[in-house]
Amino acid sequence: MELPKYRPTDFTERAGVFSIAAQVTSLGLIFRETPNSDVGIDAQIELVSGDQALGKLIAVQAKSGKSYLNDKGDHYAFYPKEAHRHYWETFPLPVVVMLHDPESDKVYFSDARYYLSIPERERTFNYIPVFKKNCLNSASKEDLFQLPSIDPDAFLEMPELLKEMVETRHWDGSFPVSFFEIFVHSLTNLCRHSFFDMQIPLDLAEYNLAATNSELGVGVNFETHEFLNSYVRFLMAQNLVQVDYSDYLIDWNERQMLPSFLSPLTSRGRELIRYIREVEDQLFERDEYQVSVACDRFVRMFYAPSDERRFAKISIFSQRHGTLSD
Repeated sequence: MELPKYRPTDFTERAGVFSIAAQVTSLGLIFRETPNSDVGIDAQIELVSGDQALGKLIAVQAKSGKSYLNDKGDHYAFYPKEAHRHYWETFPLPVVVMLHDPESDKVYFSDARYYLSIPERERTFNYIPVFKKNCLNSASKEDLFQLPSIDPDAFLEMPELLKEMVETRHWDGSFPVSFFEIFVHSLTNLCRHSFFDMQIPLDLAEYNLAATNSELGVGVNFETHEFLNSYVRFLMAQNLVQVDYSDYLIDWNERQMLPSFLSPLTSRGRELIRYIREVEDQLFERDEYQVSVACDRFVRMFYAPSDERRFAKISIFSQRHGTLSD
């Protein structure tokens, strides 16, 4: 009598998913297995803090078995299918590859979308590296989500939040800027978005030095970049701006440069703006400066001398392109 057959690899794959689910749950996170996983996503994990689900998600591709553990010393090499590579790169959520070792029951993880989003000419690997130090058995929630700690219990009330931002200043006298100044100067698109790049704090530092008749010039060093990076992490930790942190880290980690971004404010970020305006009404007479502290600035691309040649070439490109199919 012939009975239905079940492949041994199916047992290994299911054991891997069960182990991952158990370890994720033990971290206090929500694990939701995807019923139809043939498109390259096996599950979703949602970040939970205390008793609050925060609505922050990552997608998971789970692989179990020795055949996936291509040992490269301090990491394993994971070679995704070409279709999955393109799918994950544009997926709206960070896609984390999880490799399960059935012998040790250890699970190693890596942000696949992060590595796939690095321009090819800048990639160190031609595969997705899954570092052994990123072991789910000993990881934290923040390690898994690659986020600064986001804890609603640590969210500051608006008066304390504003006070913290005003008083958190770079200690270096040649770069006198605060979190508050950077935040209000970054507002754009009717104060619905925050635009951040190095020029904003540079302009602030230059203005503040001139306003105090300082003999110092603007100075930028390693500590300056660390201060500005801590500003971005503060925005995220206090849930003020929706920054794509995986994309942010490509510039910060791979290119060793301070990233630029245009990101929407959260409802909490918009609440902070309303509170700033309330405090502003207490500190200033109406129309004293005829401008608000928290108002939007315009973001635009500047015309450079080299653009003249580029504009001409783009125009000619458009004209000549039609001849290729003739």
